Amino acid sequence: MRSLTRFVLIGAAMALVSCANSSGPAITGPRAADLAFLPAKPEKGKLFTMYGFQTPSIWKNNWTSNFDLTGVSWNDNRTVTAISPNHVVMAAHFTRPTNVPVIFHDRSGKIHNRSITGYVPLTSVGDITVARLNQPLPAGVKWYRMAGPEDVAPMKLAIVTDQTRTLSLHRIGFVGERKVMLGYDPNIEKIYHRNLIIGDSGNPAFVLRGKELMLLTTFTTGGPGTGPFYGDPVVRQAVLDAMGKLR
Repeated sequence: MRSLTRFVLIGAAMALVSCANSSGPAITGPRAADLAFLPAKPEKGKLFTMYGFQTPSIWKNNWTSNFDLTGVSWNDNRTVTAISPNHVVMAAHFTRPTNVPVIFHDRSGKIHNRSITGYVPLTSVGDITVARLNQPLPAGVKWYRMAGPEDVAPMKLAIVTDQTRTLSLHRIGFVGERKVMLGYDPNIEKIYHRNLIIGDSGNPAFVLRGKELMLLTTFTTGGPGTGPFYGDPVVRQAVLDAMGKLR
């Protein structure tokens, strides 16, 4: 892991310098391969046309529909993300209490209402709490595998979520010390950037492995975003151990 960390830190610095010297937004000229899903006219990544806590919601038919975000629960600012049909993760410093429902919406917009029955905080390895749901999630609600060291590289695209239920597009800055730090790519239109603020803690960011969203981090701090790296072997094992305790 140490050699990977050194590679990412050095590579990220070189990539960010190169990016800063770029001549203009790539998405207004030849499209970068990992941005091919974006529309010709830049459009903010709102996920829902209508979002309801007690009624079905309507997912927005825009570029965000390329990604399955059904496994993220946004009915409370203390966002939680499914990592199995029975388990979710969130920021340890922004933990959703057991008396607040955990509401997911499948692709049709149907509500799936769950509650939290137990927690394991993992503050020794990162700003993470693992929790168990009272019932398994149905097949129509996505749960996310954790990213691995092989999924991160300097300037790789990160798909960022926030409390406003909007997708943004950042880049990996560096990975090390069990955490990941994201950055902005000036070659991506600013409409696709998000300055994370208070209330965005615990929202997930993903990287793509092929077409699959892999859980990269859940945010701890603001700006472009920093949080625990779920691909770190120590963090990953701690999460798995916590899931085992919450059977």
